Amino acid sequence: MNRLIDQFKETHPGVRISYHGTPASGYYNATQIKHDLTTTIAGALVLVLVFLLVCFRRWSAIPLLLLPVAFGTLFGLAMMYWLKGEFSLLALGIGGVVLGVALSYVLHVLTHHQYVSDGEALLREQVKPVLLGCLTTIGSFSALIFIETDLLRDFGLFAAFAILGTTLFSLIYLPQMLSSKADGFPRFIDRINNYPFDQKKPLLYVIGLLAVVSVGAFIVGGTHFDADMHNLGYDHPEVLHSEELLRSKTYTGDKTKYFASQGRTMEEALAGFGTLSRKLDSLAQLGLVKSYTPTGQIFVPLSEQQQRIDKWKRYWNDERLQQVRRLITETAPAAGLEAGAFEPFFEAATADYAPDALYETGLIPAGYQSTLMERSYDGTYLCFTSVRCQNDSVRSSESDYIRICDAIAKEPALLVLDTYYYTTDTLLAMSRDFDRLQWLSMGFVLLVLLVSFRFNLRHTLLAFMPILLSWLIVLGAMNLAGQQFNLISIIISTFIFGIGVDYSIFVMQGLTGGQLGYHKTAVLLSAITLLVTVGSMLLAVHPAIRSVGFSTLVGLLSAIILSYVVQPVIYEKMTHEVRRRRHR
Repeated sequence: MNRLIDQFKETHPGVRISYHGTPASGYYNATQIKHDLTTTIAGALVLVLVFLLVCFRRWSAIPLLLLPVAFGTLFGLAMMYWLKGEFSLLALGIGGVVLGVALSYVLHVLTHHQYVSDGEALLREQVKPVLLGCLTTIGSFSALIFIETDLLRDFGLFAAFAILGTTLFSLIYLPQMLSSKADGFPRFIDRINNYPFDQKKPLLYVIGLLAVVSVGAFIVGGTHFDADMHNLGYDHPEVLHSEELLRSKTYTGDKTKYFASQGRTMEEALAGFGTLSRKLDSLAQLGLVKSYTPTGQIFVPLSEQQQRIDKWKRYWNDERLQQVRRLITETAPAAGLEAGAFEPFFEAATADYAPDALYETGLIPAGYQSTLMERSYDGTYLCFTSVRCQNDSVRSSESDYIRICDAIAKEPALLVLDTYYYTTDTLLAMSRDFDRLQWLSMGFVLLVLLVSFRFNLRHTLLAFMPILLSWLIVLGAMNLAGQQFNLISIIISTFIFGIGVDYSIFVMQGLTGGQLGYHKTAVLLSAITLLVTVGSMLLAVHPAIRSVGFSTLVGLLSAIILSYVVQPVIYEKMTHEVRRRRHR
């Protein structure tokens, strides 16, 4: 269509052709997503691979990084096949974010190998933190399994299996593929790791202030969820122009929405339309509905036709017909009319009538009739009407449109022909469930950490601190920036939680095991990889991709700074306090 329009413009430069609709919106959304992926995210991945190549100093590091992740992805898909037999492609697309968590485990093994060439020693030092990170991350993703939305259940299952497969490959097969030589890392990596962040008090004060402000913003403002799926779509300028042009040429400021009654037969659907008409009439009296298509006046149900016939016959009984005939005979001559001229009336009054289905007669053109009624793919019959109402914000639960939909959706035989209306309710319920399950996941992680650190409460709370605090900072930062959670960002928040768990565990393991430098290097490489990739999403044009960027970037930065800078400071203070008490 665009190609034909461009050809027409060459000969008619003064004419502008516009169009809009669901196919147009779908095309431009897909085109924009493809453009964003091939420019911003693909470019970021190239930079990440170059950076990792510089750090590991050999080409073989790249396939060794990608192979466990590829195995984990295939393992997740295979498990989904055996468990369910089918899988949401959207869940698979969203599941791509878990590869960042999975890559973190691979980086830890490869990074440790750069310092320790002995495979057995590498495993002895890496099995516990990697398995602990895997277990806690799977626990956080598993919370999604208990949500009623199929999309999130699929995503949770796939994420859990993909991470499990990547972890097992990294610990079982990857060490056997590594060389016996430890090459180390470039000097700039060691310089960053050795930089005394814990001695920079101004930096610590700034981090503390930002954390307090963000947490305070969360406590005051709470969390907000945008359930309007329209805000996740990309609106192309040409589509917007066409919609606005049509709106300006029809009903200024109004919008048209569609509703329907349904039934096992067309007669049931028409009978239900009577209920719909009464609802719309009541809403019109309240000023919510401006007008609607009176389909029920065009297609009258057979039962109602029979009632009208019976009423007609009861009215025109023999006594009334004789009275009318006598009055005509007496008065017609005076008016210059012949009494016999009224015989067609008496024939009509005494004729036998039978109900007739207008929709089966073929009197109404098929193209027009299909806009009023149809048979659905599942055998259900639908009877439509278009409703004109005020063009207010669909996002508000108090809008006229939402109030109309709420009133109609209460009736089982009536339908709101707007997927966004039903999606909004589902997403709001999902948001409430997710918020509750997120805290349950934190409880699970806290319990696992407590057992892992042999019920050492100090170490457990110190490892848990970055996880909890980074999540609260994300919630507060969303309030400060005027951002709201949506379907995409609320799923990605699970990813933030999972990566925060990993960073905290690995740094804590380094603090207690005396190998902090090794673990900080792996955390640094993982952080740079994820920050570049996620940061590139902020440059995307499509709202769904861009919405991932802000919350994820804030969450990652919080988790990195709290684990990399604050956690060692607090551990050092705790250790110093313990030593001081012992000396007493």
